[in-house]
Amino acid sequence: MDKKFVQELLGDHSRNPRNYGELPEPDIEAEMTNPQCVGPTHPEGDRVRIQATLSDDESTVETVRFTGDGCTLSQAAASLISSEMIGASVVETTEWDAEYIEERVGMELTPSRLQCAELILTAFRQALDEQPNSSK
Repeated sequence: MDKKFVQELLGDHSRNPRNYGELPEPDIEAEMTNPQCVGPTHPEGDRVRIQATLSDDESTVETVRFTGDGCTLSQAAASLISSEMIGASVVETTEWDAEYIEERVGMELTPSRLQCAELILTAFRQALDEQPNSSK
C-alpha cells in the first residue's frame, strides 16, 4: 500500500474514529492498556476499552463501541478493527492475527507497534474470557 495513503488512512481513523462511544447495555466489555507506548498525549500509555453486543447464540458480533486514548496507531487500529468486527463470527474474530492486522493498517509492524495495533483485539478476547456463562 502507498505510504502516503496509509498515513492518511490511519490519520483519518485516529481523528474521526468509527464506532467510538459507549453502549448502554453491552454483552461484553473489557479495557486493556499498553504502558510501553507513551507519548505527550498519552503519558501512561495506550488504552482501549471495548464494549460489544453479540447475537442471541453468541456466535456473531452485532455491535462494537470503543473508547480510549493513545498513539495514532492504537486508536486508528481500534477504529479499523472494530468496523471489521461488526457482523463477523466471534470465533473468526478471536483468530485474527498479526497478518490480519497488518493488512488492515496497511503496513508491516514491529512487535512493539503490533502491541499498539492489536490492543482492541486483546481487549475483545479478554471481554470474552470474562463473560459470565460464556460458551467459549
